[in-house]
Amino acid sequence: MQSLTNTGLDSGFDKPASDYVGRVAYSPNKIFSLTTRFRLDEATMDIKRFETEGRANFDRWSVSLLYGKYAPQPELGYLTERQGLLGTGSFKLAANWQVSGGLRYDIANSKVNQYIVGAGYVDDCFLLAVNYVTDYNYTTIGSIAPVTDHRVMFQLGLRTIGGTSISQNVSSSTQ
Repeated sequence: MQSLTNTGLDSGFDKPASDYVGRVAYSPNKIFSLTTRFRLDEATMDIKRFETEGRANFDRWSVSLLYGKYAPQPELGYLTERQGLLGTGSFKLAANWQVSGGLRYDIANSKVNQYIVGAGYVDDCFLLAVNYVTDYNYTTIGSIAPVTDHRVMFQLGLRTIGGTSISQNVSSSTQ
């Protein structure tokens, strides 16, 4: 049975031998960390996915910068290679309350293609957050070019049980 969201397509799990995946992480102290993740084609060793991320966590604020390069995934609607930078930051207002934001820069198209602003409550067991996300929808039927998608997303997470999120499109029109 095929997934409605095409989950698993071109993932490597559709073959007897999976692609090679790996991760290398380095954290010299509690403040800084650097992580690299990759996926290599099992037959050709071509890079299918590559990410490297730097993080810094200070007393009340944290920042991260991620570089990602992804091979085309036509089954998922991504016809060309994607390459970009994602920067995020958060600031603790109180012990468990924080505001956050981020933006993603599309290197191939030389433009910012995602904005995120949010606020929420986070503790050791529970997450409750609301986020406003401006992104591009690449899977619109009948449209070759991506369209701008504005969403409000609510998140609920229970650490040992799981989590869920729901989002509502709030775009007045597509661009």
